[in-house]
Amino acid sequence: MGSFVPYLYYAFYCVLWAKLFYLALIGALGCGAIIVSMSSEFAKAQYRPLRAALFIALGLSGVIPCVHAVIINGFWVSVHHGSLGWLVLMAVLYISGASIYAARVPERCCPGKFDIWFQSHQIFHVFVVAAALVHYHGIGVLTNYRLTVGDCQPPVGHPFPAHEFANLDLLRPFIK
Repeated sequence: MGSFVPYLYYAFYCVLWAKLFYLALIGALGCGAIIVSMSSEFAKAQYRPLRAALFIALGLSGVIPCVHAVIINGFWVSVHHGSLGWLVLMAVLYISGASIYAARVPERCCPGKFDIWFQSHQIFHVFVVAAALVHYHGIGVLTNYRLTVGDCQPPVGHPFPAHEFANLDLLRPFIK
């Protein structure tokens, strides 16, 4: 949930309404996931696949804002400067880790052999750390692009719709 905030901030740097909408949406979904995951009822082993699916769904909820960012910024800007490729790699790592956790691989194949080392839960956390490092790098690329381009000016040769910049007038009284 929190790892998506910097992406939303920089991907929708010039589109205030979209930034606020997606932040609220991801926040609400994340809070729902926290409530369900903290419930003692859902802590039972029979709900293990449901918990994994819940976190996969939370991660996939970022697809809509990413598609919107591609529409606004263009495909090549999104891939080369907007960290889209890094976000896809991060999602693959998260989904792979959650899938291994839900399938209980490798302890399912060899019961008792992976009780201390290399449990699916440990493998899941290795994937999570790898995804966090990929995400950190990708957000650095996106931040660098936004700081290089400057204030909400469209890149040379890229036709941004004028209405995407109209929401900045709402902030003028607060900007000195």
